[in-house]
Amino acid sequence: MKRTPLFEVHQNNNAKLVPFAGWEMPLSYTGVTGEHSTVRHDAGLFDVSHMGRFVLSGEGAETFLDNMIPGPLNKLQRGGALYSMLLNESGGIIDDIYLYKKGPDHFLIIVNASNRLKDFKWLNQHLPDTGVSLVDVTEETALMALQGPRSWDILQQIMPFSKTEIGLRKFVEVELVSARGVKVLIARTGYTGEKGYEIVIPAKDAVSVWTAIMKAGADKGIKPIGLGARDTLRLEMGYPLYGQEMDDKTTPIEASLSRFVDFEKSFIGKRRLLEQRGKGISRKLLGFELLERGIPRANHVIYSDQKEVGIVTSGNYSPSLKKGIGMGYVDLAFSEPGSELLVDIRGKASPVIVVELPFYRKKR
Repeated sequence: MKRTPLFEVHQNNNAKLVPFAGWEMPLSYTGVTGEHSTVRHDAGLFDVSHMGRFVLSGEGAETFLDNMIPGPLNKLQRGGALYSMLLNESGGIIDDIYLYKKGPDHFLIIVNASNRLKDFKWLNQHLPDTGVSLVDVTEETALMALQGPRSWDILQQIMPFSKTEIGLRKFVEVELVSARGVKVLIARTGYTGEKGYEIVIPAKDAVSVWTAIMKAGADKGIKPIGLGARDTLRLEMGYPLYGQEMDDKTTPIEASLSRFVDFEKSFIGKRRLLEQRGKGISRKLLGFELLERGIPRANHVIYSDQKEVGIVTSGNYSPSLKKGIGMGYVDLAFSEPGSELLVDIRGKASPVIVVELPFYRKKR
């Protein structure tokens, strides 16, 4: 298995290491529930270097990328970030991705670890013959995420400026004060539902930047956070996970991601999405909460009376809500919020109620 540049840091912090998408990654350090709470109330630092990173550049790169994604790339300004997807000809989701526009015809693309090789191959197959270059920079960079309500208080201590906060879905490229000469990309993006930042760093500088952030947050409750809490945090927000809520046979419309599709432009897979928008869909992704004790898991069957109407895609115990929650696909007729269904949890029919997403809404 592959190891990130921060592997020894995880070992020194007594992380529980597990295989994930071909990488040896920290599941947790002190426990998922406690780490989850840290991110919700203070700040946590994640190593997400296993995710793929590509650089797309050259004359015609923006035109090429615009045809590859369903999102409104023409509205993205330099220094802006955009969540989008790669779709196949049938409208299925090859991967969900994040794009960062570094300049005209110059983009950084973040992809899921399990799809890195597939995505690189798909993009390469469609590259124009000349002018546009696609380079995989995953191995020569690292990626970490600082997430939580106190994340900016921590980050500004190592930034070269502190008066102006980075805007949502914006990024800057700067040299850090506490690690002189280290140039990083800091983006106001994340996967937890909290204020947070994702930081792309040269691999050789990953440990020094991690150490600087942990030192800056020592009096603000910062802790290292593993993939276990990352999953419970994203589930509480109703954020989809590739391989569970979406795959190459699932369209953005079925996955409740239509808001990320610009139907006024051309893109691969558009015809299928237009068909679905016109005819409607037979199933829908929804969220549900358990009405009694229990923890739903992926592939548990969803019933109405004794009729099978869907399948759970993600489920867990919510540390914030103190109850079992889940997401899944059900027949459209049973998807209205307030509908009561049953989930088969290890042979027991557990009652659930369909709810609006996200599950967790932060109190202001």
